[in-house]
Amino acid sequence: MRVIAAGLLACGALLTAPAGVASADEIQVNGGYSTLSACSADGPYAEVAHNNQLWTHWDCRQRGDGLYYLYLTN
Repeated sequence: MRVIAAGLLACGALLTAPAGVASADEIQVNGGYSTLSACSADGPYAEVAHNNQLWTHWDCRQRGDGLYYLYLTN
């Protein structure tokens, strides 16, 4: 009985994990920028093709490759 309960619990965790990723509150847009100022210059004008009105804030983040990436959040 414990084995069945553990199996069902593990299966439930696997089914719900992708749902959390799918409903993320941020998306990465555009390519990488070599400088923070270049990324920041595009930030206010970034748009996405689907539900653009939902993304109300933008942010530039430097990643491990040294480039800056533009993210939209809500």
